[in-house]
Amino acid sequence: MKIGFLASKRGEKQFRSEFLAIIDYLSKKGHSLIHHMEIPVEDILPLSYAKRQELFMEFYKELEECDLIIVETSLQSTQVGFGLAYLRMKGKPVVVLSQGEATFPFFPKGEVYSNLDNMMAYSYKKENFKKILDEALSYMKPHLEKRFTIIFPSHLLAKVEEHSKKRKLPKSVYIRQLIEEDLKKSA
Repeated sequence: MKIGFLASKRGEKQFRSEFLAIIDYLSKKGHSLIHHMEIPVEDILPLSYAKRQELFMEFYKELEECDLIIVETSLQSTQVGFGLAYLRMKGKPVVVLSQGEATFPFFPKGEVYSNLDNMMAYSYKKENFKKILDEALSYMKPHLEKRFTIIFPSHLLAKVEEHSKKRKLPKSVYIRQLIEEDLKKSA
């Protein structure tokens, strides 16, 4: 699974080891990860506002290609808040994590994001983050794909069946490919 990891750049000073442990654990489980941990905050601070905005927007666009996004919110951050809102607007499934041992913890679980469709929030500690990540991935797995029923006129369905047989694909895969191609053209 392709997983995006979004965390506060400012929070790297306090939580870098935790962020890297999460990334390392998910990588070892065979997931492909997109994150921005390789860019030190010291390299971002001297940039102009426009350059920083461009850098973060490129990162958010990369996250759009992920199957699931993990957002670490132990340190409140406008950058993370914007990214979370942006990715939710794009329909991305999201797991929100917050460390219970943070100095000023932000606990979104409960009143803010409790069991929303394709979004879940978890509090974790250094010693149980693996268990929490496994639980979160298990919970989110059925939320990664959505079922959609469509009614076709019989003549159109006959053509879809004919083309899908020629390509040796199930009808659903053929239709999904057509939609994906059209969305790429219109983007």
